[in-house]
Formats: sequence, C-alpha cells, structure tokens
Amino acid sequence: MLPSLRFQCPACLQIVTWWLITARLSAAPQDSTTQQVTPAPAQQQTQPAAQTTATDDLQPVLQQLVSPDYISRQQAARQLQHIAESAHGLKQLGHALAASPDPETSRRLLDVIEQQFASEHYDTPETLLSAEILEQAATARRWDIAETARQSLERSWTRRVEVAIAELVRMRAPLWPKDPRQLWQPTADTDLRFMRPDPTSNNHLKIYIDEFWPADPRAFQLLQRLSGLTRQGRISIYCIQGNPLTPEQLAEVKNTFGDLRVQDRGRVCLGILQERLAGDFTGVLIGRVEKDGSADLAGLKSNDLITHMNGEQVTDFEELVGNLKQFRVGDKIKLTVVSLGGFGRVFQEIPPRQPQPEPPMQRDVEVTLKGWYTPDPPAAEPEPAPAPAPEPEPEQPRN
Repeated sequence: MLPSLRFQCPACLQIVTWWLITARLSAAPQDSTTQQVTPAPAQQQTQPAAQTTATDDLQPVLQQLVSPDYISRQQAARQLQHIAESAHGLKQLGHALAASPDPETSRRLLDVIEQQFASEHYDTPETLLSAEILEQAATARRWDIAETARQSLERSWTRRVEVAIAELVRMRAPLWPKDPRQLWQPTADTDLRFMRPDPTSNNHLKIYIDEFWPADPRAFQLLQRLSGLTRQGRISIYCIQGNPLTPEQLAEVKNTFGDLRVQDRGRVCLGILQERLAGDFTGVLIGRVEKDGSADLAGLKSNDLITHMNGEQVTDFEELVGNLKQFRVGDKIKLTVVSLGGFGRVFQEIPPRQPQPEPPMQRDVEVTLKGWYTPDPPAAEPEPAPAPAPEPEPEQPRN
C-alpha cells in the first residue's frame, strides 16, 4: 500500500507514484527457477571437442601443441609429422581437425597434412587421403580452418591437379594425357609468334565430356579441382553431343574454366587448329594438323584453306563445327581445299624476293571422320579361379 501523500500538482503526484512502484518491484525477491539461463545449443556445440574425439595416443600430442613451453610445442609438431606418415595416422589427424579444435591446434594440424600432401607421390594412399582431408577442410564452417585449407590447396595446385586426374583415370573418364606428370614436362610445341601452347600436345590437358563420362557425381567434383590449369591455359574441355551434364552443371563448368576453355562440339573431330585469315579469303585456314587425326590421315596440311564441305560453302570455323555435328564416327565427307602456302595468314614472315608463285590449285579431299579420342579397352574380367586338382585315388593294396 502506497503512503498517503498530498501534492497540489497532479504531475508531481504521477512522478512520485511511478518511482514508488518501481522501487517496490525491484526489491521483491526473484524466483530462482525463472532466472536460470540455459545456454544456447549453438554455444554448447562450439566447445572444443578434440580431446573427446581423438584417439588416446593423439590426445597428449594435441595438448602439447598449445603448451607455453616452446620445446614441448616443437616436439609435438615432430610427433605429428611422424603420425602423418601412415594412412591410419592421417585418419586420426583428420578426425582431430573435424572436431574444430582451437585455432592454433587446427593450424598446426593443417600444416602437417599439407606437408604430407605435397611431399609424397601423387598416387599413394597417404597423398590421396591427405588431399581429401584438405578438400573437406576447405568447406568447413570454421572460417579459419576453411581459409587455411584453401590456401594450402592453392599453394600445391599442381599436386591437386595430379590427384584429381589420377582418380578420374581410375573412373575411366575420357581425358588425355592420362599420366599427369606429362603436363609439367617441357615441350617444343609452342607457337612462338603468339606464345601460346599447342592444345594437341601432351602438356595440355584435354577433357572429353561425352556419353561415356562417369555418372558418379564425384567425377564432376574432381573436374572442378582442375581449375588451376586455367591460369596457364593448359586445359580444354570439350562438351560433346550426348554428354550427361545438366544446363546448371554446364554453366558452372563455364564459370570455373571460362567460355574459351569450354567448347561445344559434335561426336566427330576433324583434328585441325584454325588460323586467322587475311585479305579477301573466305573459309577455314588450317594452322596445325593433329597427328593421326581425320585431317592428317586424309592428307590435309597446314596452310590449306577449306572452302566447301560436301559442295556447300564454308565461311568460317564456327560454321564448319556446326556442320560436323550432323555426322558420326566413320562417316565420310568431301572437303574442297586450296593451298595458300602461308599467304593467307594474318601474321607471316615476309618472304625474300622470288618469282611470283603460280596461283593455288583447288582440290577435293575425302575425309573419314574419327572421334575425339581412342576409347580405352574394356576392363579385363577377373580370371576364374583354377579348378581344384582332383584328389589322388587311394593306392590299391598290392598282393
């Protein structure tokens, strides 16, 4: 009950009344059951759990990583390197990293895993396992873990490419070369006029996404890991008619590798690289012929100008590619070509003074169309186990 006070001013009475009510409520005892705060589930989940998920032999090492003693931390780092030398040890490190330890511990774990990833041969079980740990860590919810893992993959991008190619080969994905080490070997097949690599050479990766592309979604994930080759222009992706990619996947591939690296093609390959034309010429000027390709086997040469296909005029390379989409492997076409001897190129060396050459002669060439690659032989079926040898008959007693 409020004390009786007399005020002449109504406003003063309201102020005093409000002050007394507030003081009475603040002095009232609070129910302890209603004041207990339950921690949020998200806060409970952020507690470090490395000590509970790691194996018993790894727990002391993880504790030493955050020790204030420098020598103890260095000893723990060396022990981790020794543990990472085996697949079983790498699995332990992966479980410890997945438990979201403190930032210092996670950084040390990622350093050891990266060393194992970059040091061993690209096709060993330890390298494949360390690669998968880094790939999963790069998508972690913890920003520091994801960013450190992405930086590790970026530093060792050549090893990332090698591991992805090796697994795609095991999945029988159409590509060349199948040995990723050939990508880093020096080659003389470089066009010095434009300083561009030859896309038909072995140090240029060619991916053929056709109807035989693996249906496993992991094949598409591995394809994305080859993006490091775009910085040097060492990859070409051919999306061939009948490929299983959805429009969304195709858009993602073009976004990753660029429109110039992803090309839409038919089922047959002529095996030529075009050269830019100069002057009033119309057609497709052959700059390079792929060895053992359709054009090479038909006798087409560099500097040949394709003017007609099956009697229809060909104006540019895109029109030629579009016309080839109606054919299949083994079909025959007739190409009308004119040999220009290099005079139709945009960039050419100035020839010395010599008699005026005779005008180029036109000729027809029959071409048997081949596919983009030679299919792998079917996987050999396991040989049946040999039949057990018949048991020897018991020896008859002698008289």
